[in-house]
Amino acid sequence: MTRTIQLATSSQYLRPLTFDRANRGRPIKSTFPLFRLPIEVLQDVAPHIPSLDLETLAFVDRDCRQLARSVQFSNVRLTFNDASLGLLETLLAEVQARDDLLQALGPCIRHLTIDLGSPMLTEARLKRYPNLFNFHQRSPESHSVQDTFLGALAIVLSHSLPNLQSLNWQSRVMISTELMQGIIMSKARDVAINYAFFDLNLDVFDFYDSPRWLIEKFVLDAEWMIQSLEDLNPINVTTDILRAVSPTLQSLSWKGTRLPLKLSFGRETVIFPRLRALRLDAVPMADDSILSSFLSFNSRIISLEVSSTDRNTAEFLGRRGHLETLESFSWLNQHDSFKEEIICFLEANCQLRSLSIAQSLSPTTIDTRILPVVKSSFLHLTSLHLVWDAVTIPESSLSVIGSLHRLRRLWISAGAQLGWCNNWKIEHDVMLHALRPLRQLEFLTFSRDSYEVNGHPLLDSSIEKYYFNAVFPCDVNFYDFLMPDERYLLDTAIGLARYVDMTFEQARSLQTRLMKAAWERWHQHRMLKFAEMYANTFVQLIWCNIGQYPIKIERTDSGAYAIVESPFRENLRPL
Repeated sequence: MTRTIQLATSSQYLRPLTFDRANRGRPIKSTFPLFRLPIEVLQDVAPHIPSLDLETLAFVDRDCRQLARSVQFSNVRLTFNDASLGLLETLLAEVQARDDLLQALGPCIRHLTIDLGSPMLTEARLKRYPNLFNFHQRSPESHSVQDTFLGALAIVLSHSLPNLQSLNWQSRVMISTELMQGIIMSKARDVAINYAFFDLNLDVFDFYDSPRWLIEKFVLDAEWMIQSLEDLNPINVTTDILRAVSPTLQSLSWKGTRLPLKLSFGRETVIFPRLRALRLDAVPMADDSILSSFLSFNSRIISLEVSSTDRNTAEFLGRRGHLETLESFSWLNQHDSFKEEIICFLEANCQLRSLSIAQSLSPTTIDTRILPVVKSSFLHLTSLHLVWDAVTIPESSLSVIGSLHRLRRLWISAGAQLGWCNNWKIEHDVMLHALRPLRQLEFLTFSRDSYEVNGHPLLDSSIEKYYFNAVFPCDVNFYDFLMPDERYLLDTAIGLARYVDMTFEQARSLQTRLMKAAWERWHQHRMLKFAEMYANTFVQLIWCNIGQYPIKIERTDSGAYAIVESPFRENLRPL
């Protein structure tokens, strides 16, 4: 498995609305005991009611039903399945009813995820939902059933979700002008558009008005259905969107359009007065105009993440120099990038508290350009992430890192960063010796780490294939790591293979599967021992990642104990 590490957004932790808002300010008439609690306490209690009890609660009276809805529908995922069609049918009916309803589902929804895929819609399915089907019949003949769904969604976004806080688009679906206008008119302040295709003729803002889209957080990773490189509409619409969000935007994550078109504000400088977090991932820039707007001398950027594949971006950062408010900088993982300009930018910002370089760098570059300036000038650094473009990490590098006494978070990796090959042979005794001075360390991550095994000479126990081949050391019996029921199953299968209808190949296949399960337990046990070694060395350590296992540290009077957070291995990688 592969897990991507990223900062959690506020939408992931949205609590249900307070009941007074979910009930649209109407007085409470229920005599149910829960409503004797203060509104703020009820908001804390309601999310902990089990789902089956919520279903029962909904049958008590109207207020109880709305309370149950405020929890059940706080976080909604829309797909093309029947449950989503039923939900969209209800929301469309609420739009048509306006304020005549005593209760409504729309006000309960705070976070909405759009994840459209299979099963695809058909007209026969749509006929089961009268409001949607009537909407389809009123649509132009050229509109497909999917177009009807998206059109209804646009109306619902605009008119039926007054308390929507977060909208997360996760679908490879064409976003039309109508749908984009619905997204912009929604109440969502945290918007992510991923994987979508924008209509080439997208036109979302009135030409005669200053564009306004009052959102605070924006994630943009979309493509254009472009036919000619001479068409400037994608550039114009993209820059219009940036202008529209500029007054209120606090966080922007922008992934390159994967198009040969380069973006520019022209001679205009757009002010982003509230922007504090900026991520630019391979965004093609025609000039400095957009970058100058984001990172002007009046900007208050705290967190900056950039890739350096775009020459204009790299050269701008090299010239920009010191950013007074910058605390966190992340150099994204990109090949064929411009390194020297980014290193110059780093040297000008020694006030950083967090530095992440997911870009693999040679040991020479790290030893001669990165670590010297970090050691001598980065006096406030508490978080560091480095990747060596080599199969080993020099002890000299580790010694320098060990001298950074303020570090609380450390993530290091080496070797191949993609695919199944893990060729960094980590030496934990060397690590422990070099990093021992880091007394404030709380989080320690090793990724792409691999191990040497003295396996049977006829088996491939190479470091590169450690996880793939899962070879036991010669002095370890896999039988010792089987569960009792697995031992019984294996003994029975092997013993009865001669007498029942089971081929030798079937028995051998069972043995292989059980050996793999046993190897995972042996490997996990080994990694937990390493984690406890680190926990005993770093007395503040509360979490680590070793051997592809996320491990938390618990401490008692009798010592430190390592506990895996997941039964499955996860290959960490940065975004």
